[in-house]
Formats: sequence, structure tokens, C-alpha cells
Amino acid sequence: REASLGCCLMAFLQRLAPNGQKWSAYCAAVPPASDGEGRLVGAWGECMNSAVVFEVCNPDWESMPGFQDGPAGQVIDFCNSCGFGALGHLLEAGEGAMHEELEASRGDPYAFLQHRARNGKTWKDYCGPMEPARDSRGFINGAWGECMTAAVIFEHQNREWSRLPNYMEDGPAGQVINFLLECTHDPYLDAMNQTEAASHEAFDRNQHLPVFEDVYQPSFGTHQADSIGGPPPRPTGRKKALLIGCNYQGTKAELRGCINDVHTWQDLLVQEYGFNDLDMVLLTDDQHGPKRPTLANMRQGLQWLVAGAQPGDILFLQFSGHGTQVQSRDGMEADGKDEALCPTDYKEAGYLVDNEIYDLAVTPLQSGVKMTIILDCCHSGTAVDLPFMWEPRHGNWTEECGSPHTAGDVQMFSGCEDDQCSMDVQRHGRAGGAMTTAMTRAIRECPNFTYPDLLNRLHQYLQEDGHEQYPRLTSSQRFDPRSKCFSMCEGAVPNMNPVLGVGAPPRHQPQRTGGFLG
Repeated sequence: REASLGCCLMAFLQRLAPNGQKWSAYCAAVPPASDGEGRLVGAWGECMNSAVVFEVCNPDWESMPGFQDGPAGQVIDFCNSCGFGALGHLLEAGEGAMHEELEASRGDPYAFLQHRARNGKTWKDYCGPMEPARDSRGFINGAWGECMTAAVIFEHQNREWSRLPNYMEDGPAGQVINFLLECTHDPYLDAMNQTEAASHEAFDRNQHLPVFEDVYQPSFGTHQADSIGGPPPRPTGRKKALLIGCNYQGTKAELRGCINDVHTWQDLLVQEYGFNDLDMVLLTDDQHGPKRPTLANMRQGLQWLVAGAQPGDILFLQFSGHGTQVQSRDGMEADGKDEALCPTDYKEAGYLVDNEIYDLAVTPLQSGVKMTIILDCCHSGTAVDLPFMWEPRHGNWTEECGSPHTAGDVQMFSGCEDDQCSMDVQRHGRAGGAMTTAMTRAIRECPNFTYPDLLNRLHQYLQEDGHEQYPRLTSSQRFDPRSKCFSMCEGAVPNMNPVLGVGAPPRHQPQRTGGFLG
């Protein structure tokens, strides 16, 4: 497989995606996906759009070395080589649609801002409500910094960008700066110019991009829900799962059972809930290349999981590995700390923080889409920032003030509390996460537990094995767990939240330092 991929790394796939990765690495982890209207989205959508722009900017591309098949053709061929040939029709349709969209955007002074950020929003929608932020060197980071980085990469990868009607007056970076000023962020102009100049220099010298300290900036803003309540949606039969396991082999942080957890959940999903292996993406760090659970691949996996999800669809997300806590920079956490997952390259790339997990995997969901999340890692109690936490001792939900709300039906089972550690265990000579082992055992023994009964059984099994960790249940919707049987596939809860999104963060938060593994 590695040899076949190597043969397909043609000229266009060696160019850079908006985050500074090569397109070949950016796309290969997940299959192509479409939204509810059939539009190609996610990594492959961004790649195809970049190929279309390249062809328009370079009408003589056929004479350029390495481009004989055309950029769009190379994207389609690479998709086939990755084993996603059955979805090649999405790319072919996407190519035609993107040519039409490019022509339709003629005259838009913010054409570049219609490109997509990594959370699926357009740059205009993502940056518009956000206050720019600076890193320790004075560069703009967060949403606005990411947008400028993408604009600089766009300009360097499409040297003839001025041929496009959309950019004849102002280039991509110029449009970002114009939008910054329109949003009345004039005090940040010098810092943005500095960030642009440093990004151009880094690109020219083949240095790392982005140039700033990369910190995810969560989206803010609220709106009224389109609907509240109603009957559960009719099941569509569509099921998708993203399973992630990090053993960190050969490091001081090495674990033993996390990859086994992935296969344990995979077997359960197929045998008990009718999932198809073809609709699962498995990221484990015993694999090489695009299937490793790097930070970039985990982000792409989350985007793939929710892309095009419709009412009645079933989604499943599982992570086994290290969890940690880091200083919150957005003011959204009462204790000043963000919970975060540790990808296999966390030392180089950083962590996947709870705000970003919520933005990527929860915010896009419509009412009637059902998602179950299992996080078997330390400090995972509120690691997706779902608003409602079940309190077994009192038999009710509690809600943290200022929590975000979504229309989708999401329940998350954590391996432990935010201030606890999750443990590895040995069962029948096989290593695995204590919570995964207990939960899959309970589901197989009695798949019709109510939610409180399932939690009680988890606590019982863990206590019997001498573990102090205390799994928690959090939810995006407030429902009655005592009258509802646990199921990953049935009984989606319609949206009950009248206001969706999240308001602006509080101004003052206690300061915490550092991060630590658990």
C-alpha cells in the first residue's frame, strides 16, 4: 500500500493545504464526504476546490511538468489509490460544481472569505464575530491568524491569482485585512500586517507554517432554534463511526490497551448495532502513514464523521489514550482549564481541546442526528463541553452557566471525572481500558439498561476491579434517563434547546498553567 501511495503523490498533491500540510497527507486519512445537499465537503472538498482554482489561475497547466493529468484529475486518481474509489463520483461532481461556484462568485469583494475554515464554517462566518488575539511574539493567532495563513498559502500556490476576477482588485490577504477593518478591528492592523509578512517569509524559506502559536479559538454567537420538540426522526439506516486509539509506543507515556479498545468497540458496533466496517474510520498508532491518530488526522476524522449528517443518522465517536488539562485561553471554563485529548504527535502538534471537539463534532448536528461519544482517558468528565451532566445521587441534570447548546442529540460517557485518571486493565490476558472493558461487557450482558442502570453497572464493575475512576454521563439534550433505555441507534431525542450556540465568554477567569498527561 505504501508503494502504491508513493506512485500517486503527483505534483499537485505535493502542494500545501491551508494548514501547511501537503494535500496528500491532509486528505488521505478519511474518505470523501458530502453535505446534505450533496456538495463535496471536508478535506477532499478543500483539495478539489484548490485544484479547480489552480487550473483557472494557470490555463497552460497541461504544459507544466507533473500536471499532465490536471490537478483535479490527480486528486481523483489519488482518491482511488487511497482505497476510496467507490466515492470518486463525489469528486467528479464536486469539480464541476466548484467551477460553477467560482464563476458565480465573480465580483464578490470577500471571495476568499467564502473558503472554509477547519471547523467547516466560511472564514467570514468564523472570523466575523471573533475578537483577534495575539500570541507571545505579537503575531495574530486564533481564527484571524488561521485565515491569514490560509490566504498567504493560497497566494503562493496560485501565483497568477490576479487573473481571477474575484482577486483583481484585492488579493486573498488583502481581502482578509479589509474584512478585519470592516469589523472595526483597526488596533490589530499592524499585528496582522506583521503576521502576513512573516507568513510570506516562512513560505519562501520553506519554514513551518503557521508562524504563530497555534491556539484554537472557539466560535461564539447564538441564534433561535428552528424547531423544538416533536417526534423522533425516522431512522435513515446511515451509520458512521470514528475510532481512535493511541498507545504512544516507545515513549515514556506508553499505554498498552488503547488500540485493543478500538477493535473492541469495532466488534461491538458490528455485532450488536449493525455498523458496516466500510463506514468506519480507525486511527491507531500501530499504523503508518495517513491512518495514524495525529492531531491533523483526528481533526479530519471529526469533520468526516459529521459531514452531511441528516435527521435519523447514527454517529459514534470513541477515543482511548491520554487525556490532559491545559490552561483555558478563551474564558469559557469555570476552573480555568480546558480538557484535551492527546494525539500521537501531541509533543509536536499540541492537543485537541474540548472547545474544538465541540465545534467540529457537535455544533454542525441537526435535530434528530444521534451521536454517542466514548472517551476512555484521564480528565474526560466534561471533555466535549456538553451542557447537561447527570447527577446519579440526586437523579437530575445540572447545567453549567454559559454552556454551548446544539440541536443534535449527543450523549457522552467519560472514563472518569475531570480530576481523575482512567486506568488500563488486563482481562483474559488482553490489555484494555478499564471503562471500555466495563461498558462493552455491560452492553453485551444487557443491551436494554436504562441510562442510570448502565452507569451503576459501570461503577460496580470498576469498583469490583479496584478502580476509583467514576464515569460520567453528559448530554446535549435534557431528557429523562430513568425512562429511556440506552441505545446507540434508537430513540433520538429531538432538539429541546430554544437557543443554540454559545454566548461571549466571561471577562475574568482564574489563571492556570501547563498541561499534564493522565
